[in-house]
Amino acid sequence: MFLLGTFYLFASFLVMTCISVIFSKNPVNSVLFLVLAFLNSTFLFILIGAEFVGIILAIVYIGAVAILFLFVVMMLDIQITSLMVNLKRYVPLALLFAGVILAEIIYLTVFKTTKSNIDVIVRSENNTEQIGNVLYTDYFIDFQLSGIVLLLAMIGAIVLTHVYRPTIKRQNIDKQNTTLSKDRVKLINTKAGEGIQSHD
Repeated sequence: MFLLGTFYLFASFLVMTCISVIFSKNPVNSVLFLVLAFLNSTFLFILIGAEFVGIILAIVYIGAVAILFLFVVMMLDIQITSLMVNLKRYVPLALLFAGVILAEIIYLTVFKTTKSNIDVIVRSENNTEQIGNVLYTDYFIDFQLSGIVLLLAMIGAIVLTHVYRPTIKRQNIDKQNTTLSKDRVKLINTKAGEGIQSHD
């Protein structure tokens, strides 16, 4: 009974934080509410016995993705008023997606959930070992392919950042190392009352 009450408590917090993410007018507050939503999801996963998924959610999404979102949102100058102008245009599409997701949740919880599946999830004592066995046996090729895709995405991001643009001044380390001190600083003796003439 205590575990069930705790589950519904964190589930309620999760729903409230998700609603706050959507309706918050400040982007920074939205990201902070998103961090709280991920934290509540972590507790829910731990309560149902999936501690590995919960810890991964906390490390990856809270420790990396959400913090990255926070820094990006704080550095960008987002105009809320311009975003709210066209908000009504996307309300029907958002309601459609929400209806589809709600229908899937109802279908999975009412028609597909059986007592035996719940017992297997709750009674699994070491799901970390089970996930490792599945990933490195049945889904080994898929797991390696996903890693290769992430590697290619990282290489692509690095290549895009090094694309030459004439309007951007870049650092040339080789030129800096080969430049002598006499070429960097020029000492000129001037007399009082006389200006400096450029000899370029």
